[in-house]
Amino acid sequence: MSPPTLSKRGTAQMTATAASPLYAAMFRTVENLWSVDNPDGIVNAGLAENSLMHDWLVKFWQQEGALAIDHTDLTYATSILGSKRIFKSLARFFSSYFDPLVPVEPTHIATSNGLSPMIEHIAAAISDPEDAWLIPAPYYNGFARDLNTTSQVRIASIDIPVAQYGTVAEVKLLDAGMERRERDGVAQKIRAVLITNPHNPLGFCYSKENLFLIADEIYATSVYDSPDLPNATPFTSILSLDVQKDAGCDPARIMSLYGMSKDFGANGFRAGALVCQHNDALMRALRSTAMMRRMGSPTDILWSALLDSPELPSYLAENRRALSEAYTYLTTWLKRHQLKYTPANAGHFVLVDFRDHVEKLAQEQGQADGGRFKHEIALLNRFVENGVCLDPGFSFGFPEPGFFRITFCIRRQELDIALDRVAQVCGL
Repeated sequence: MSPPTLSKRGTAQMTATAASPLYAAMFRTVENLWSVDNPDGIVNAGLAENSLMHDWLVKFWQQEGALAIDHTDLTYATSILGSKRIFKSLARFFSSYFDPLVPVEPTHIATSNGLSPMIEHIAAAISDPEDAWLIPAPYYNGFARDLNTTSQVRIASIDIPVAQYGTVAEVKLLDAGMERRERDGVAQKIRAVLITNPHNPLGFCYSKENLFLIADEIYATSVYDSPDLPNATPFTSILSLDVQKDAGCDPARIMSLYGMSKDFGANGFRAGALVCQHNDALMRALRSTAMMRRMGSPTDILWSALLDSPELPSYLAENRRALSEAYTYLTTWLKRHQLKYTPANAGHFVLVDFRDHVEKLAQEQGQADGGRFKHEIALLNRFVENGVCLDPGFSFGFPEPGFFRITFCIRRQELDIALDRVAQVCGL
């Protein structure tokens, strides 16, 4: 009897994951995470995860009444796209903190069990298989998974020099990239432009002129005072722009994406949200398959409790203060060890230049076959072998090897151990 077989799609996904140096490093890290009880484990300093406010959040959510379960929470509740409770809570939050041109109403919102499923959901609703979304590179390394895995939507990336991110020059490069595709007769249809605001992995805000179509704004309130960028661009939500007046853009094409993972330090809760104020057809399409991606009631209840709490402003302020302090702590260490980095004022991470160390590996190992990112992968593996995992530049679509992302808002003890191990690997 022959063994059961997977589908072509399942086999392709399994094969691609098995061949990925990034996933190999991630799986090895997750299976042997550092803890007080496992001091020889691997510190994950690459994953964008904010632990700075965990004590505050645990204390808040352990309060009596925070998990106030209603009988409707034991059912599919009051809406397929989420509960009326979370819609009202999020509408108030967006109207207060995103400065929307049009006040956000509960009917403008859809929720899901994480922002990745929401992106996948939208991709299936507005794109056909083998269509593409235009994304400026470098970009969040989860977008390929979110778009490709089931919706089979591809990424058409346009390389943007780091110095030109967040400038008018970036828009011109995106326009030129589109024109080049048309000139070269690329048949693949572009269905959307996706940006991250504040940007990931570079960590700063787009200025007003640069926002269009789909904006992943999951770091909206994780914008902090940065000694490196005293005059940094403040966060400007795509919802605050008069896109029809300023750019002749149909407001029905504008979407803002948000979630609980970053600003609220709760990656494990799995909560995503879409705000789309002028496209009823899209909302109906999302409703048709929403049951497969519905946010669980406990997450819905706990997020709503915080969003509705009078303590929310103080939480957000303390989070920004803690992020600023942690950023300064990491960048002070980087300067002391003469490691260049891209200044940031938003998000959970700093992009660090390890090109000299990648070049040193290249000299040690020789220029054998394996692609131009071979030695960046070798440095990634060396980090993991020595107990620290950083996110490599190739996974973000960087055109040049040698850049790694370091998350500064993990617990201080873990960050110190991670930096000691980075120093050991690099001989700092």
